[in-house]
Amino acid sequence: MARYRKVNAIAAFVLVSALSQFIFPVAWAEEAQESVGTQFAYGAGSTLLTVVNVPLKAALCGTTAVMSGIAYLLTFGSKHVAKDASDTVKGVCTGPYIITPQRLRAEGE
Repeated sequence: MARYRKVNAIAAFVLVSALSQFIFPVAWAEEAQESVGTQFAYGAGSTLLTVVNVPLKAALCGTTAVMSGIAYLLTFGSKHVAKDASDTVKGVCTGPYIITPQRLRAEGE
């Protein structure tokens, strides 16, 4: 039963993400003068990349946090290691988890 709930939750996330990508391009079409096919491609691409990016980035963040904690413990709480570990975790765990069509176009940078 729990597996079906996870599958349903992922399917709902993909559906909401895909639909949200197609609602906003109507307003952007006036500004960018892009074809509907181009907007669709960017929306579909960003949805697919977000579905792949979120779990991978979350796994990388968790792994980095655990490894940083181990490094901190193995060095008996060294201040230098603590700062480096903190900076590493902050760098890996922050940033955009959701990939938008603007990010694919490099407009959001």
